[in-house]
Amino acid sequence: MLLLLIGPACAKTTKASPFPPCTPHSFTSAGKKLPDCTFEGFNGSPTLQLSSLRGKPTVLNFWASWCINCIGEMPDFQKVYESLGSRVSFVGMNVLGLQGETMGAGKAFAKRTGVHYQLAFDPGGLLYAHFYATTARPIMPITVFVDARGVVKEPHFGPFDVASLRAAIRTNFGIT
Repeated sequence: MLLLLIGPACAKTTKASPFPPCTPHSFTSAGKKLPDCTFEGFNGSPTLQLSSLRGKPTVLNFWASWCINCIGEMPDFQKVYESLGSRVSFVGMNVLGLQGETMGAGKAFAKRTGVHYQLAFDPGGLLYAHFYATTARPIMPITVFVDARGVVKEPHFGPFDVASLRAAIRTNFGIT
């Protein structure tokens, strides 16, 4: 169902990706491994291969430039990212094609929010679909906590502020 909702919009707004697709295989929930896919990074940054995140806990956040809650939470993600140093990886996934989201809009939004953690494009929301499909309708943002082995600890639907994000990191990873 998800691909029907966002697939046509993606076809109009994204170019063909040279990276292997992140094909939906099933819903990814707590206790399952994060699928290994490769994504294009922002502004010429290196590509992101999800398996490269193993070895360190990761906060994976799906967002779009039109999402009011994303606009509010991204500066808070940056603050927590800066305070944790190298103990936790942060990755922001811009969901292309969802309600008209484009690379240009995502890049402009990231620049406005001033985030410096790793950002990548999720064309057509293929990785996003692994988590969204557990809900009745698209939800934005979705934040997924992934342990150092690449296993999903908890998907969280909705926004975070600094305090609640720190609490979720402490609960999922034991890091303060």
